[in-house]
Amino acid sequence: MGELEVLIFPTVDALAEAAARRIADLAGAAASVRGACLLALSGGSLPPRVHRLLVAEPLRGQMPWGSLSVIWADERYVSLDHPDSNYLQARQTLLDHAPIPAAQIYPVPTAYPAAAQAASGYGRQLRALLDAHAGRIDIAVLGMGPDGHTASLFPGHPALDAPEDQLVIAVAGSPKPPSTRISLTPAALNRAAAVIFLVAGADKAAKVRAALRGPYDPHATPAQFVRPPGGQVIWMLDAAAASDM
Repeated sequence: MGELEVLIFPTVDALAEAAARRIADLAGAAASVRGACLLALSGGSLPPRVHRLLVAEPLRGQMPWGSLSVIWADERYVSLDHPDSNYLQARQTLLDHAPIPAAQIYPVPTAYPAAAQAASGYGRQLRALLDAHAGRIDIAVLGMGPDGHTASLFPGHPALDAPEDQLVIAVAGSPKPPSTRISLTPAALNRAAAVIFLVAGADKAAKVRAALRGPYDPHATPAQFVRPPGGQVIWMLDAAAASDM
């Protein structure tokens, strides 16, 4: 595992502001070095707060929008205009308000007739993008649920044991609705140069402690799987989420 950083903020607003600044800094650094930045987004309640800060000044003027390529760490197996779609959430709060070239936005292709086909197609797309981005996802923005799941990797689920060469997997029987999802695998998430976990709320506190202070048991706390060799892992917590540390 690379560098681990744990940051605790008094409020959710302070957490979101710090996260937006860190994303802007990391994206700018990647773009200055390679002229490109591969950014993986997730759903949840915190990302929209961060997105709105990124598209407003002063960060709007600092983001290398034209150099960004955007993918998703996970997606619900619904149409892209469905209220449960992570893509729709990102479009409404970020993509519709930022000058990212449309050809550089890569939603999960949920129009396939089967989730396994969607996962296979997205896996091919991700492999091509990694080849074009020095083999790394520059920034992966993740959350963690009260059960310790991240992306759509749930405790005890067979998706946790995906082969190392599989980057995207279909997830059936998710304990959270909708039950069918597409997720990057642990192997894909561990291609990240920087991972930012955004976690808020007292209901997450026990699993935050397990993830950061407990024994390594990623089948019980899947967020522990995300330990990219040579990468940064940045946990950004509000005071409630950090209350059991």
